[in-house]
Amino acid sequence: MNWNTMTLNVHLPNSSFARDSLKKEFYQLPYDGQQTIGDFLGTDFNRWRRIEEIINEDISIGQYYLTDGGLEFSAQMKIGSKVLSLLIPEAKPVKLIVPMLCPCCGQEWPKDKPVPPGLELIPKEVESIEYTGIIIDCRGLKFNPTLFPKIYNEVLNEVYSVNFASRGAIIDNGLVLYTTEEIYNHPRIGYNPLRIRALGTTGQRFSDIQISSYDARRIHGSKKNLNLLKECRVAIIFSP
Repeated sequence: MNWNTMTLNVHLPNSSFARDSLKKEFYQLPYDGQQTIGDFLGTDFNRWRRIEEIINEDISIGQYYLTDGGLEFSAQMKIGSKVLSLLIPEAKPVKLIVPMLCPCCGQEWPKDKPVPPGLELIPKEVESIEYTGIIIDCRGLKFNPTLFPKIYNEVLNEVYSVNFASRGAIIDNGLVLYTTEEIYNHPRIGYNPLRIRALGTTGQRFSDIQISSYDARRIHGSKKNLNLLKECRVAIIFSP
């Protein structure tokens, strides 16, 4: 799997098994920190059928001559919006890790006090710089990409996941942009990204990321940065 381009590619000496081999690789791809795509689909046969139809339409099979005169076949498929729309988990309510303020008086809202219907609390602004994206640098750490990673602070409060992103943005672009190279002025991340060094990785697959509580507050303590999360303007740099 090429996570930089979200393209799955298998190479085989026989074209007869190319399609089935690619499907097998697809269902074994890590879905999140705990399960594969096949695990997530489980017994949802209707979703299995729809994904099978998309795979059969989108797979491209090619053949190449090797230096010894032999043939090699490849099957390739890009994991795009049609597939992602069937794989996105249901979003759950999450709490920001910065104090929430009353929009009327600007005072901190008591943690145990119910919020009246129609009243939307606002996060306390702790970051004044306007960034164009967020880059999490995991280079040098044991890290394995997944379709839907999570980013936590030091005490494992969620900082970023599908719960912070809009469904449409995930379908169009994926939850994060993966890259093994430094990026500058990328269309998705922009010219002035907030650059954060990861502290470590966690989870069964080492695919979820921990950042400092200070950096987590910088992300949540800005309306602009929260919009960046919503628009999936987040990149993860990892070692190849």
